[in-house]
Amino acid sequence: MLSNKKILITNDDGIEGFGLLYLVKEIVKYSNNILIVVPSVEMSAVSHQMTLRRGLKLEKQPSLYNNIETYTVDGSPCDCVKVAIHYLNFTPDYIISGMNDGLNLGCDILYSGTIAACFEAGLYNIPSIAFSCDRKCYEASKNISSVIKYISNNEELKKELILNVNMPINPIGFKKTHQGKNPFDTHYELKDGLLYAKGTPLGHKINQNLDTDVLSYHTGYISITPLTIDRTKY
Repeated sequence: MLSNKKILITNDDGIEGFGLLYLVKEIVKYSNNILIVVPSVEMSAVSHQMTLRRGLKLEKQPSLYNNIETYTVDGSPCDCVKVAIHYLNFTPDYIISGMNDGLNLGCDILYSGTIAACFEAGLYNIPSIAFSCDRKCYEASKNISSVIKYISNNEELKKELILNVNMPINPIGFKKTHQGKNPFDTHYELKDGLLYAKGTPLGHKINQNLDTDVLSYHTGYISITPLTIDRTKY
């Protein structure tokens, strides 16, 4: 599926996000035609934000791994995809986003910059995969190759344009899932005159179908959710 393909790697945790290097070390097994374009700083929860009213700073960075050309953009993951295609003239066969430091389950999909990079890929009809793990659980990257193999051997998943993958460290299997519910117990803390959002996800505590991304992940499965940029309710 990814063998010898042109692959763009991006994320929303930025150039210093630890999950990025873990992802790159796995994806380089499939291709030597890889470009990395990521935000210069963390851009989590910016969704599909696009920078229009100021200039973007593009900087070439020392290679993160294996002499792969690496750039940063002081913008969003969406900006990174667009700059790669329209300025760096790199039109990939696949876009891989992640590995996100934090799960992207349920309503997280609406906020995630990691997922938004894949939605942007979808606008160009470029297939994409978003990889996420729980906070600081980077060891989950050991599952990336098995996920790619599973998708490659599954005729339905292989045809999907956008896939959202959430990986526990030691999964008991794979599940093709649909977006579940993942509400937060949101509250705000006042500090130095500013409000800071706090909260924890509650999706694993509410009653929902076992085929949702939320419960599949929390019962030990790698959750693979096909997504679409079409939000129409048919």
